[in-house]
Amino acid sequence: MKPFLFVAGLLHAGFLFAELYPWSNPYLLRRVSKDFLHGESFTVKQLKLVSTIVHNAGIYNGIVAAGLLWAACGGASVDVARVMLIGAVVAGAFGAATISPLTAVQAVVGIVGLILLRV
Repeated sequence: MKPFLFVAGLLHAGFLFAELYPWSNPYLLRRVSKDFLHGESFTVKQLKLVSTIVHNAGIYNGIVAAGLLWAACGGASVDVARVMLIGAVVAGAFGAATISPLTAVQAVVGIVGLILLRV
């Protein structure tokens, strides 16, 4: 179980970086906005607002990554891992429904982790 939590934590750390860097136009924002904007571009004002929102999501992914890595390294109880994995399921499902099917990866990782923890 601990190796899975470690990998899940690294995955969420990857989401953190994709949602934060490069700072002015994060990678994940560029990737997802292609689907939404159909070749159009954000105005500078829109880009600044949306980037701020995406950065906020990145911080949350960093928190989930920290909790999972902490649990993987034995510093936290199984309950901490369970809460982080449930959060990943909710965030992934909501993201898949509202932003991009790509975010379903979070939900799948959370579900597999919960099964391994035997909920």
